Amino acid sequence: MVNVSRRARGAKLSLALAALGVVFGDIGTSPLYTFKTCFTSANVGAEPANAIGIASVLLWTLVVVVCCKYVGTIMRVDHDGEGGILALLALASAKKKSSGIPPRAGWLTWVVVVGAAMLFGDGVVTPAISVISAVEGIGVATPAATAWIVPISVGIIIGLFLIQSRGTEKVGRIFGPVMVVWFAAIGITGIVAIARAPAILRAIDPREAVAFVAHHGIYGFLVFGAVVLAVTGVEALYADLSHFGRAPIVLAWYAIVFPSLILNYLGQGAIVIRDPHALDISSPFYALTPGWTLFPMVVLATAATIIASQALISGAFTLAEQAINLNLWPRMTVQHTSRRHAGQVFVPAVNVALGIACVLLIVIFRSSDRLAAAYGLAVSTTMLATSIAFYAVVTTKLHWKRRVTLPLVGAFIAIDATFVAACLPKFLDGAWVPFAISAVLVLCATTWFEGRRCTAVSLARKAMPLDEYLRIATPTVEHPKGTMVFLTGDPDGVPFMASHRWLRQRAEEERVVLLTLVRSPKPYLSDSARVKVENVQDRLFIVRATFGYMERPSIEVVLEACEIEGLEIDTDDTSFFYAEAKMIRAEHDPLPAWQRGFFAFLLRNARPLPEDLGIRADRRIEIGVEVDL
Repeated sequence: MVNVSRRARGAKLSLALAALGVVFGDIGTSPLYTFKTCFTSANVGAEPANAIGIASVLLWTLVVVVCCKYVGTIMRVDHDGEGGILALLALASAKKKSSGIPPRAGWLTWVVVVGAAMLFGDGVVTPAISVISAVEGIGVATPAATAWIVPISVGIIIGLFLIQSRGTEKVGRIFGPVMVVWFAAIGITGIVAIARAPAILRAIDPREAVAFVAHHGIYGFLVFGAVVLAVTGVEALYADLSHFGRAPIVLAWYAIVFPSLILNYLGQGAIVIRDPHALDISSPFYALTPGWTLFPMVVLATAATIIASQALISGAFTLAEQAINLNLWPRMTVQHTSRRHAGQVFVPAVNVALGIACVLLIVIFRSSDRLAAAYGLAVSTTMLATSIAFYAVVTTKLHWKRRVTLPLVGAFIAIDATFVAACLPKFLDGAWVPFAISAVLVLCATTWFEGRRCTAVSLARKAMPLDEYLRIATPTVEHPKGTMVFLTGDPDGVPFMASHRWLRQRAEEERVVLLTLVRSPKPYLSDSARVKVENVQDRLFIVRATFGYMERPSIEVVLEACEIEGLEIDTDDTSFFYAEAKMIRAEHDPLPAWQRGFFAFLLRNARPLPEDLGIRADRRIEIGVEVDL
């Protein structure tokens, strides 16, 4: 028992170390630009009272948003270990009947879709601002190197995205020790500065934060548009829950990350108190490391910001897989990168798109100050959507008492709404970029979801009812010559038979298997619960294969499970039939022409279902079917 306990503690510490390199990179490097940006947003000078007030607002924002809301409350609700806003959606529908025909989307679905899209949009800005803010330290140390800031930043971004295929766990092992050094460095430099200006410790009193906000009128409100930069990585922290689990993340936060951040923000305030010019001539962050210590800090900050980008990138991969499996996004290649942790994935298409977008942002905006204007609005909208979805889940599915939940989540929603409203003035200064990206993603998700639903309904209408097929099925040979497997979303009907005579003739000589793939609201399923085989007639079988929403369906897994159930169909004389949809305008409630055309475009570029399942090309038979949309 002692050895088992030691191994468990060792595994927890190992995961906590890896989490430092994946989960906390974004929120851990926010001191590079947040403190200075707060002064700009509040339109205040470098007076000691302002330094104390801003430090107090930042400190208590971390306490309320990260400690109370996410670590203390929201991260306690997961879906079989999966986190993130899409996991909340899956949990909300956990008791709904699974079907091949998707139901109409409710209001919660669209709240979650908007929130997830905003997180993607913000994920484009995060690597760009993190890397360029660190590299700008070169310009502080050597002004002659200013012209190289953008090229160096672009090179770092390209290198970061090139190593993503190695997987989250391997990347975390590389980055974790670096982040330990980073958090130690920013904490120690903060302590040194605090010791020289202990007056900054007044910021620990929450009344200083309230006084600062109240005293500066509209600017006291707008400062929250910059304060939100201190917590932009918190949504990725929740989305990355599946990569490491809650316990290692909480351990890393309270033992290392939170103390280091508090000490550094207080240290930057102390520097401004001692030398107000530190705010004008350089970054307060780099003012903490004067002289010979500046160059090592620039190098360390550059390494840390490379790591900072990892939180949003790995979170984007997780959200992409969840969106595909929840039928909110076209199928694309998803690679699982760890045998030990099923939630660690790599999505090549997302990796390429994020990499290109980040490079373009660095080239266009060219500085962290300009990128800061584009940062915060999207992720604060995601935080608001998460709070709304969280309330819906815990009250309707987990049955938390509303009289307790409403005041708590209501406070979270009020804080999130404050961040959103304070960020709105940033829209024309650059925040429109992640918003535009998010709008495109929402458009794609809504079109794909509705198009797939309409397609499933249309195909179900064209299928031959099961009882009718059983009446006309007249085998002409005693032993079947082969097996016809139909990929269908509706096991109550036989597809294609009503409109294709040659299929009916062939069915008289072969077995017919109706294979329906069903998505479970659970992330993962055991093999024993994977497949159900129903023998309807001697030559007619219905197979329901269920996969968790975090699992990639595989025909090999289905065939092996069928064999265990006594249905041998993994033979060379087995053919798989699937629909090739030819879209036409529906007579009743058609999709708008633009949406029908856009869905057709998405469908052409989606990964084909047989290919996604891994069905051999020489076993596939594509059947053209008109689909009313």
